[in-house]
Amino acid sequence: MKKVFSLVAVIGLLVAAGNTAVAQNKFGHVELEHVVSILPDVKKADTILQNFRKDSLEQQLPFFLSEYKRKDSIAKSPATPAAIKQTVQQEANQYLQIIQNWDQYAQQEMQRKSQEVYSPYFSRAFELINTVAKENGYTWVFKQQEALLVAPPADDLLPLIAKKLGVKLDNPAPASGGGAKK
Repeated sequence: MKKVFSLVAVIGLLVAAGNTAVAQNKFGHVELEHVVSILPDVKKADTILQNFRKDSLEQQLPFFLSEYKRKDSIAKSPATPAAIKQTVQQEANQYLQIIQNWDQYAQQEMQRKSQEVYSPYFSRAFELINTVAKENGYTWVFKQQEALLVAPPADDLLPLIAKKLGVKLDNPAPASGGGAKK
């Protein structure tokens, strides 16, 4: 009898402890890109990218065109030795390849530069999300609520992050109070 009573008591304690642990889960969601967009100095990154496009990419196409023409004329010149012709023609073909695929090349370069410039901002945003989640007792923070087909209600952490940064949101969401608990 004692064993049965002890077993029932242990099972009851485990169920109660399990319910308590589940009740302490708090869910939130936030878009990393939205957090980056409200960082106070993110406009510097935008300016850097605009300058990169203007000062670097827009200057490269004319350079590639002139180099292609120069190398192509050297390769086609009867005065150019055969050994040099082949090398120069290969170089001209490389420039021609870039020129023909300019839009794709420029897009890849912008994407590379964008990742380089925005990387510290995304790291900072991720740190802010972690800090705000810990400070406000969130155990689960999802990137997009829409990515889940079924999920318990969750709080939007963007207003809390904006408050921590001292930034006013244009369209503030309702402040998260108690949070969604499971």
